Amino acid sequence: AQAEVLDRLVPDAELVGEARFKVMFFKIYDAQLYAPNGRYSAGNPYSLRLHYLINAKKGRIVSSTVKEMRRMKAASNAQIESWVPVMDSAFIDMPKGSHADFIHTSDGRLTLVADGEIISVIEDTVLAKAIMDIWLGPKVRDQRFQDNLMGRSK
Repeated sequence: AQAEVLDRLVPDAELVGEARFKVMFFKIYDAQLYAPNGRYSAGNPYSLRLHYLINAKKGRIVSSTVKEMRRMKAASNAQIESWVPVMDSAFIDMPKGSHADFIHTSDGRLTLVADGEIISVIEDTVLAKAIMDIWLGPKVRDQRFQDNLMGRSK
């Protein structure tokens, strides 16, 4: 089922790059970026897959996302606060060993898929961009991680 969703929303999806996200010595998740023919462009469909190496509770995922958005100044604090209920209803707990796909479609929406099942769609394109900029934007926390994810460190 997961391949079907990816194939439908990201035609000719191929791996662009991959990276492991760690905090200190703790491995949090492995990330893979897929795009048509393996070529990422922010305006085209793409998918970010996170393979969780820990048990990630929804509340922690939401709070970490908010923290990164604030650090990047992705929007005003009021705007970010207004997104919290949207993320709270869109995100779920991700047990160790599970994976989530953040599929960004060419119309700017974000389809969230957990272990092959669509769990939610974020229609707000500004919120969708703010979420994806955590990994793919200009103010990313870990440049080496982003370079590996985007296939720039060959």
